[in-house]
Amino acid sequence: MKLSKINKAFMMIIVFVAISLLLSIVYLIQINENKKQASQTSAVLINQLEHIIANNKAKEDTLVASLKENYIAKAKTISYIIDNSPETAGNLVELIKIANLTQVDEIHLFNATGTIYGGTTPQYYGYSFDSGEQMAYFKPMLEDKELTMCQDVVPNTAEEKPMMYAICWNDQGTQMLQVGIEPFRLMEELRVNDISEV
Repeated sequence: MKLSKINKAFMMIIVFVAISLLLSIVYLIQINENKKQASQTSAVLINQLEHIIANNKAKEDTLVASLKENYIAKAKTISYIIDNSPETAGNLVELIKIANLTQVDEIHLFNATGTIYGGTTPQYYGYSFDSGEQMAYFKPMLEDKELTMCQDVVPNTAEEKPMMYAICWNDQGTQMLQVGIEPFRLMEELRVNDISEV
């Protein structure tokens, strides 16, 4: 009788241990499956993020190229206006009107040596292509009067504010005209495309 009770107790212990082992094995299998699923999900998400970032970069590049073309066209338009109404070159009020009509923030008139002599921002008069790294970007203009240039968004020399500048020679090749734009649209697009936003 005692042996039977011991056998029953022993059997219950064996059953309990077997169930515990089975539950542990199932638990370990479940953890392993969860890890596999998490890894696969992470890989899919990373792939999607890489795709989003690549698309955003392509959109950003297209936007920047489009803006540069637009800003060069604005510089040429304003240069044409000033060439056909030379009195506007020395008239700050008229230049500000032209800037507002063409939706640019700044107009700068450069002489043939690359020095600002006029425009909508009198405090910049006297600055030249030698005044700082940002302005030195445009030095190739002095060598080629057919050249037009547009700079990426950089802090300007005078105030360190983010600006995008486009420049061209006038038709006579006697002066250069530069427009400056605070690129809010581009900066917003760049902010949206920032990895933290993604």
